[in-house]
Amino acid sequence: MPRQLTRRSSRGWTGPLAAGLIGFASIAGMPGRALAQSSQPEKVVATDQVIFKTGRIVEGKVLEESSTKLKMIVVIGGMSVQTEYDMADILSVKRDAITPDAVATPAANTGRPAARTASPANPSTNGTKVYTINLKGWFGEDISQTPLRDAVKDAKQYEPDYLIVVMENDWDAKRFGGFGEIPDEAGFFDQFRRAEDMDPIFTAEIPREWEKQPKVVFWVKRAMGGAAFLPLVCNDIYFSSDAKLGGIGGLEKSFGSTGDEVVREKQFSLRIGRAEGMAITGGYDPRLIKALARTEYVLSVGFEGGRPVFYEGMPRAERGEILLTDDGEGPNEDNIQDLARGLGNDNLTLKADIAYKIGVSKGTADSFEDLMRELGIARTYTKIDGKSDQIFKNWSEGLERAKRDCQRIWEDFQRVQVGGSYEDRKRARGQQIRLLDDLERLIRRYEEALNPGQLGVPGAGDIGIMRERIKLEQLRDRK
Repeated sequence: MPRQLTRRSSRGWTGPLAAGLIGFASIAGMPGRALAQSSQPEKVVATDQVIFKTGRIVEGKVLEESSTKLKMIVVIGGMSVQTEYDMADILSVKRDAITPDAVATPAANTGRPAARTASPANPSTNGTKVYTINLKGWFGEDISQTPLRDAVKDAKQYEPDYLIVVMENDWDAKRFGGFGEIPDEAGFFDQFRRAEDMDPIFTAEIPREWEKQPKVVFWVKRAMGGAAFLPLVCNDIYFSSDAKLGGIGGLEKSFGSTGDEVVREKQFSLRIGRAEGMAITGGYDPRLIKALARTEYVLSVGFEGGRPVFYEGMPRAERGEILLTDDGEGPNEDNIQDLARGLGNDNLTLKADIAYKIGVSKGTADSFEDLMRELGIARTYTKIDGKSDQIFKNWSEGLERAKRDCQRIWEDFQRVQVGGSYEDRKRARGQQIRLLDDLERLIRRYEEALNPGQLGVPGAGDIGIMRERIKLEQLRDRK
């Protein structure tokens, strides 16, 4: 069944004052509770900074700080509101971090204001507001649901008309000791579960939590491996001219060639079915998922009235049909020359031209201005200067630190020797438990993107067992 093109509708404004108050109450985008204030007798000057674990920075005046809660007056654009945050969400609190010069009221500027930026302090900027989220790095690690969710929360406070998601994930073979890009035919279908973790942000949370619904647009520059699934949740996809979407083929090889064929086929169907559901959400023919994922699947496309119509099987030349992917068997198997030139068709890899022809891509854009023209807003858009890039940068840096710290802590644990007197043994076991606690905290903080096995350290479940064993050893030692 061909893809049906649809457009989301947007709700109207509920009033600028109401919208402004809603946005202001969630300015930090973190778990917090705005506290009612009957009056604000004097202007509050922001002197303190609160840095959250997600990389979000909030400025204002800290009132109280305990081991579990932080109460502060948050200041944005001359407005202030008293709010509480959980200390568990906070990385650090910097008191008197803002100098008087930084918070002084700036002198009047007689020059023309910047025409293409907006901020939470100026949410009513004229024009069509556009917020951009750049998804770069390794999918499932640098691109993960926590920073993505935080970036979307940051976007929400601006009430953008368009939310542009730029997909350009890392596909470099050096990650595995190779050179150049990972081949298109490489099969990373199992990264689908990471795309599943991010899917609800677009399909459930934005529709449910945003008062003003934005038009979500994916701009694909490179969507390989698990990243190939995520744009398909969106009805509006654009490609750059050298873009690729694929890298999830060879699913049938992931279970080997031995064993019960019926059981293997059920496993294939289960995985394919879940991915097909994601494509259907975005309005795409689910057969595209099979063509992307299974080598033996044959898919062709014809055109009726300019609309793509898909057929399972080889194309019929008399009807002008195009072969998208063949069965990869015998003479149809891609040779090394085709693979080297990116011309293989055992597994489908969508590129700009074919993606446009079959209706996956709505157009081709090689620059941001090109994309704005494709969307028809080149003359009216205002590009919002949000914090999404910083959010993802802080997440990636924190994840890399966590990997190194996990290995260091585990090495420290292994060096602890339990021996000597009773007090010596007790101290050593206490040190072991503290190290295991530190290791578990790091793993749980980044567990969505961190694989303990790849780091050579125990997982959170194993750590719990080890900790209990050490405690039992100490009890027996006392007896």
